[in-house]
Amino acid sequence: MSLIMYFKQGRKVFSFLGKNKFHWMLLTTIFLFISLPLFSQSQEKIINIRVDTEVVINENFYGFGAETLPWLCTKENKAVGVTEEDIKLNLERIRSMHLPFTRIFVPWETWNPSIDYKTFTWESDEMKSLYRMLDLYQGMGTEVIVVTVDWLKNPPWRNVKASAYAVTQLLKYLVKDRGYSCIRYWTLTNEPELTYEWEQSKKIPFKNYVNIHRLVKKKLKKKRLPIKIIASDEVACLRWFKKSVRLLYNTADVFSSHIYPYPYQIPSVSDFFMERRDIIKKTSLSPRYIPFFLGEFGFRGSQFGACVNSLIDDYEYGLYAADLCIKALKSGVDAASLWCLHQVRLIDEINPEGGQMMRIGLWAFKDEDWQPFPIFYLYQLFTRYIKSGSKVLKTEVIPAGILEAACTQYRNGYSLFILNNTDKEQSFLISPQDLSPEFKKYLYSPSELSLVNGNSLKLEIIKIKDCLKDKIPPKSVALYTNLKE
Repeated sequence: MSLIMYFKQGRKVFSFLGKNKFHWMLLTTIFLFISLPLFSQSQEKIINIRVDTEVVINENFYGFGAETLPWLCTKENKAVGVTEEDIKLNLERIRSMHLPFTRIFVPWETWNPSIDYKTFTWESDEMKSLYRMLDLYQGMGTEVIVVTVDWLKNPPWRNVKASAYAVTQLLKYLVKDRGYSCIRYWTLTNEPELTYEWEQSKKIPFKNYVNIHRLVKKKLKKKRLPIKIIASDEVACLRWFKKSVRLLYNTADVFSSHIYPYPYQIPSVSDFFMERRDIIKKTSLSPRYIPFFLGEFGFRGSQFGACVNSLIDDYEYGLYAADLCIKALKSGVDAASLWCLHQVRLIDEINPEGGQMMRIGLWAFKDEDWQPFPIFYLYQLFTRYIKSGSKVLKTEVIPAGILEAACTQYRNGYSLFILNNTDKEQSFLISPQDLSPEFKKYLYSPSELSLVNGNSLKLEIIKIKDCLKDKIPPKSVALYTNLKE
């Protein structure tokens, strides 16, 4: 304000300054001192995102999937009003996600309810509902992981030979007798440390866990069933994971873990992934590469469990998922599966008090008109535009710490994900510019969600000339891709 007043003094001031060079220098210095910071603040800060197509982090990423609880067509769900029209709506929505793989619980109680290891029930209500889902995935080309879960009830694993026989009969029936070639993997049970670590009360030694895997592998080979074995599958229990890798390295085809961090723990999940990747690598006695899958993931709220999550309605849940998925891609994870696909009413066989209604997944139940949760629109970008067999390319963000980014390549197509978790809009420049002359752009943001009509976010086509320069709103995720669905 004082400088303006100086200039308003007219000729007297300038006459005075003309006679005093020192005052001219002082005035110039003051002007520069005030104006330069203002000038620098007005300059747009551009973040550089560099994709190195010559450096591949992962040669064969299997994709992002989701857990299917295959009970939508059961009597428990029909009893609360689920109709054939509702079932078709759900199947069509699943189809729209282009899942590269899915993980499916097949509880013992649904196919061997007596747990006698020999009396099998292939036409139970629950098994028929399972077949409906397998029909869908067979047609989609989605690979299926079958988990012979005991749902934390009295486990059937005390008799190693009988257990291995029963599991093999189930897989043989599904793959050979019913023709479900989509079944490509088998997991003994979900989060086994919760069963086997209770040795004092359950009296099931760890050697049973190891020997069942070894025996099932022999039986699968004998019956010529092309099914790979996934071992460990624990929930953030490093001791169990290490023991599984050490004793099952020559038996398992994949090792997996589960993780459910609180939002504030997400920045450290890369350490979780790389630690497990390193354990597998250091155990290696041969050049054989064993993949590491994230068998389940989700995020903890104030209310949290297998059937409920207080965060599921929040827009931010999608941001958490994007952050974890990007970190998984850059940390050497080979596949990841979200818990879970959609709400269902649990079957009576695994809940003595009757079928429990879930409140978790990508979309709600019939009582909420199958309304998608915000994360549905975010997560389907990862399932649709990262194909099984994609390469994960080295992607740098300069300066680091503002945006997160990861890029995958499938044949000649690229998918670049960018997360802005800050409270400000950010400008960025993507290089190299020869990835594609044209990109499709999807934006997960509150404003875009308000415009959603149908199962997908709005599509924008971006033409690239000299470079791709764009802005990303605060608290949002952008996908740039030239992949065809």
